[in-house]
Amino acid sequence: MFPACQRKISPHWRSERSELRQCGLAPFPLEADVIKVQRIIVADGHDHSWIVLDGAGLPIAEANEYLLYLHQLGRSPHTVRAYAHHLRLFHEFLSDQNLCWEHVALNDLAAFVGWLRRPSSVVCRERSDSTINVILAAVGSLYEYHDRLGTETDISSSRRFGAKSPYKPFLHHINRRQALRQSVMNVRTTKHLPKVIAASDIQRLLDACNHLRDRLLLSLLYESGMRIGQALGLRHADIRSFDGEIEIVPRANLNGARAKSRSPYHVHVSKDVMALYADYLVHEHREVAHDYVFVNWWGGRIGAPMNYATVIDLFRALGTRTGLKVTPHMFRHTHATELLRSGWDAAYVQKRLGHAHIQTTTSIYAHLSGEDMGAAYTRYLKERAQ
Repeated sequence: MFPACQRKISPHWRSERSELRQCGLAPFPLEADVIKVQRIIVADGHDHSWIVLDGAGLPIAEANEYLLYLHQLGRSPHTVRAYAHHLRLFHEFLSDQNLCWEHVALNDLAAFVGWLRRPSSVVCRERSDSTINVILAAVGSLYEYHDRLGTETDISSSRRFGAKSPYKPFLHHINRRQALRQSVMNVRTTKHLPKVIAASDIQRLLDACNHLRDRLLLSLLYESGMRIGQALGLRHADIRSFDGEIEIVPRANLNGARAKSRSPYHVHVSKDVMALYADYLVHEHREVAHDYVFVNWWGGRIGAPMNYATVIDLFRALGTRTGLKVTPHMFRHTHATELLRSGWDAAYVQKRLGHAHIQTTTSIYAHLSGEDMGAAYTRYLKERAQ
């Protein structure tokens, strides 16, 4: 593996792999010449993270040092896992092309884009341009991390990526601490509108729920616009049923759910949702040793907080019953779209969704379909005729 350069195995990762094997957590033995992503239990607590292993089962130091850095920054395990899989693809490409990561040039990155576009035994269809850009961003972050540590690579010395430009933009002095860096490489993409769910389909999904808990979860996602991680992390103490206010609090959760937002914020929901919450407490909720709202009552670990896997199973079952293919995040898109179409100011939508910057709200959710444009033009014609 990687004969073009001498790969270094960090003593930290070597000792950790030894401990993993003793605990039965390492993939042992590994299939030859297959680069894999391995889940690990981090030594600094009970949290888990991810590392990349080469075909010999040894940790790839340059990738895993960066993944450990992300973990120590408090990035979500799901984020670290995604980065690990992206870096695994990059190191598969390096292995196929007999390249050393320190001596990759821009034309090699262009070849990597072509390599990503080719279907494989794992990916049966061509990756989208947006997916390729996400992978390239992970690779770029890897090089920027090592560049900041002083590791000299061919990429970091190029003007296109990693090098500080002599050009300083207008008002640069306001934010001098931010390094002037560009993306490693971008593929031109076509922007797609966020997928929303029709009101009739939302009702079909609600009617297909067999339990009040599931109906409450879907109603909450639809009426509040909260992320699924925020919903799974809800405690009863976060809900004020008398005025319909819910506090969304970023914190560590037993089920691995993440709120993503860094600061607490509040959302209000309708009386119907609060009535459904009361019915759930009366008819389905039982005595448990924790304060989580959404709990496994009929499958999995009974009495444990619901996790992402349980939600995936729920949405898969709802899709089978209704013929609708939806995701939890589509409820968030739908909620934001309906607010904007009803005339809400983008600043209010930003606060309700918990976005740190209004640019996020306007770039993702303030979209206009052809129907929106047609309706707006019809209103314009009526106003002009008056």
